[in-house]
Amino acid sequence: MSSKEYEDICSTYLIDKAKESSQNLTIGNSISTLDDVDKGSNESEDSFNVLTIEPSKSTFNNGTSYINQDDVYIPYVAVDIIPKKGQIVSSLNEGIEMYKNYAKAVDFGIRLGTTTKYGDLSLRKKQERKSYSKVTGCMAMIGFDRNATTNIITVYAFEDTHNHPLTKFNEENICSPNHRLSIFDQKLIVKASTINIGATKAHKLRASLKGGYDNLPATNNDFKNFWRDYTNIVGPNDAQCVVDQLIIRRNNYQNFNFQYKLDDDVLNAMFWVDETGRENYNKFSDVISMDATYRTNGYNMIFVPFSEINNHDKTINVGAGLISDETIESYSWLLEAFLSSHKKKPTMILSDTDATLSCSIAKVFEGCTHRLCMWHIMSKMPSKIEADLVSNTDFKKRINQLVWNMNIKPSEFENKWDLMLNEFHLKENKWLADMFNKRDKWIPSYFRDIPMCGLMKTTSRSESSNSFFNVFSSPTNLLVNFMFNFDTALSKQRHEQKRLDIASRDTSPQLLFPNENLKIEKHASLVYTREAFIKVQKQIKKAFYQCFQKNSVLIDGRQQCIIVYKELKSGKRPEFKVSFNAKDETIECECLHFTFFGILCSHAFRILIDYDIAMIPEKYILDRWRKNIVDIGFQKINKKWRVCSTEISNLLQDATSFFEKCVESVIHDKEKLQELVNSLQQLSEKCGKDVSTRSSSIPIKDVIENIIGVPISSDVKIKVPSEIKTKGSGKRSRIKSAAEKAIAKALKPKRKCKGCNQLSTMI
Repeated sequence: MSSKEYEDICSTYLIDKAKESSQNLTIGNSISTLDDVDKGSNESEDSFNVLTIEPSKSTFNNGTSYINQDDVYIPYVAVDIIPKKGQIVSSLNEGIEMYKNYAKAVDFGIRLGTTTKYGDLSLRKKQERKSYSKVTGCMAMIGFDRNATTNIITVYAFEDTHNHPLTKFNEENICSPNHRLSIFDQKLIVKASTINIGATKAHKLRASLKGGYDNLPATNNDFKNFWRDYTNIVGPNDAQCVVDQLIIRRNNYQNFNFQYKLDDDVLNAMFWVDETGRENYNKFSDVISMDATYRTNGYNMIFVPFSEINNHDKTINVGAGLISDETIESYSWLLEAFLSSHKKKPTMILSDTDATLSCSIAKVFEGCTHRLCMWHIMSKMPSKIEADLVSNTDFKKRINQLVWNMNIKPSEFENKWDLMLNEFHLKENKWLADMFNKRDKWIPSYFRDIPMCGLMKTTSRSESSNSFFNVFSSPTNLLVNFMFNFDTALSKQRHEQKRLDIASRDTSPQLLFPNENLKIEKHASLVYTREAFIKVQKQIKKAFYQCFQKNSVLIDGRQQCIIVYKELKSGKRPEFKVSFNAKDETIECECLHFTFFGILCSHAFRILIDYDIAMIPEKYILDRWRKNIVDIGFQKINKKWRVCSTEISNLLQDATSFFEKCVESVIHDKEKLQELVNSLQQLSEKCGKDVSTRSSSIPIKDVIENIIGVPISSDVKIKVPSEIKTKGSGKRSRIKSAAEKAIAKALKPKRKCKGCNQLSTMI
């Protein structure tokens, strides 16, 4: 059949159908266009851009009629939605949307072409990818021409016949052209990484939230491909982006401190702390801990958080740093950055036994007490002494009771240490001798006079903090994502501190002695945080049930008392001397519990109860344990970094927040909920008319910039460090399985006898 005969048959059929239905019908089915160019580009009048929108591999149909003549399929729809040759559109996006509406009415899939024409020349923008499937070669298309002089865009070509049948079921979300990531999908992929959720799990989560995979156009591969594009775009600019992010914070937020160091344009180290961290350090700077951790980023930069204990007895962060190596120079730079931010040294600092760190602390924190982690030292003991002694329960009990005891004096410790070495024949052990020479760095007896020395005896608090941050991080992280992870972890920490502040302020703890009219317990519940009050209440309970005053003598205006303490488990009754001045309410106990922990001991409380003291003396209520010592406003981190995000990102967050509030307010009212749905539908239709701002038309680079909050420049001034080998980074090689080891052993050549040249046999 010739094309002329075919056209006559189609025309006759359509005219007859139009008469039957009393409406204008036409043939239409797919689209082709060229990519638009920026206005003002230097083109000749003959040049034009074409965006080709062609049939996808899968097409779909909800019941639209079509003609089937010799494997040619011609759908027909209402004439007012059919594109017309010579038709003028205001923008290329409007033309694309027009053809999409036509394709939706006819029910077939479309895709954008990749060829741009300049006069008689054609330029393919993307190279064909290898594929095991091909499209049908359908020629249905639409083409748009933009005049370079007038910028008028017209439909220059329109073909509406297909060479394949239109299917009878809805495959809209399965067709490749509809695999489009929304801005919410893109943000979810990046934000999910801040809690260590990858693209595949993010896709599963998104499908679940959307009510099933049929409601999620994007595939798992689409999610993974976006994450790949994200890392490829951000990766080369990673160090530059993270420095730019922190500089923006430093320039826009009061008291935010950020310092960094370069080594030949390569990021070598950086330190940062925000206003809340500085305020926390100002209130709780008596004892801090620092401990390096590894595998938090893809460059193996060493993460060093600074931790301390707040008024709720919780570990909090007061600064953090990234360094490229564990040298004295790097640690010294980090400590100097910490000191320049906080303006004062801590009373005591705990660290592991790393020699370079110890040297750096002595250099920068001169005069500050440096204490080594007891756990690190004791954990090395099994490898330093004989195995039979390690398993000796008597030896383990003796050494643990000795080194962990805070109540013995240095002279007593030294005598008992010497007796223990003699008894177990360890005088010649070099490691124990070395640890004894360093006893003033780790044995609690030598820190008795340092205030709050009992808060931390090991870096376990710091290691717990490191573990907390590691939950949110990954060893493959970009630095930008590491900062996202750090902010997420810090936000959780601050939220918990805020929750405890509110609980201590707005609730009252249960009293143990409400009927005994023990006013001092009631007073403690009013001034201390909940966690601190529990510790104080424990001492009051011991004073009430386990302590009694043996005798008291007035000497120089002070009551010198002997308090007997009954140990419940052992039945022992040690005695403690307590001095009390009733005039100025000064009280001192030889157990030094207040010096160690900042809370009065049970012996002191026994005296206060006996003398009917209704309130704990102000001098013994340390600010670090009081309620509301840090303003709750400092704990708000979610709103703090808005300036670090783009305006679009902030508006998107506001829009999402307002939508959730609207739904929450009408969730239990069906009529109002339906009214909200109708309003949103109208708003959706109104917004849908403006196709220029659709997420599919936004370049992926702009999308990523909106997410990370900083522009990605081609001019990279700060380069990422090369992969660093650290003492804590572990082995690089994969651990071989038993099967691999057996195969390797079997393939290994066997030895032969030099005499008989036969394979040797092991007997």
